[in-house]
Amino acid sequence: MTIVEEIIGKNKLILALLCAYIWGSCQMQNNKQLKDMPKYEGAIITTQNLKTAFSDSGKVKIRMEAPLQEEFADGNQVFRKGVVLNFYDQYHQNYARLTANYGKFDKAKNQYTAIGNVIVQNLKENKKLNTEELHWTPANQKIFTQKFVTITTPDEILKGEGLEAQQDFSFYKILRPTGTFKIRKQTKNLE
Repeated sequence: MTIVEEIIGKNKLILALLCAYIWGSCQMQNNKQLKDMPKYEGAIITTQNLKTAFSDSGKVKIRMEAPLQEEFADGNQVFRKGVVLNFYDQYHQNYARLTANYGKFDKAKNQYTAIGNVIVQNLKENKKLNTEELHWTPANQKIFTQKFVTITTPDEILKGEGLEAQQDFSFYKILRPTGTFKIRKQTKNLE
């Protein structure tokens, strides 16, 4: 090996080490920049004019409509422009409706929350619930709130703080009722 070849060989080694050092420095700088970048937390899926159905055994139980749905990486959803839920019985009759100005779904809790001018109507029994916030858990088919509620029936208007009810609004309980209400006397037939 000649001196020239030896110098070129050493320079190749030095050049290779220098390139590796520069490349490693760039990678470290890129990794630092990536770590310093703020994490994206916005919607990963946006749907306009959403119309979806939830079914059980091939029968539609609920239809949901929303002008805008946003879904996030954690599975949570937001309905910024309002939401409408229509509930159906086994005969495909629309028996209840929930409307709200805003809605959200918490995937970890499997719970929907309706906010702002929330109205639940039992269309068969002509009953209506008004509140500013209402939670719905599809798994146990319950609606509930700790907020002030007004329930209007053909016979009376009931008010109070907090509510627990079936999702079809066929049974409900106001947790802290206020105002005046009728007490119905039940009579027994002793025959």
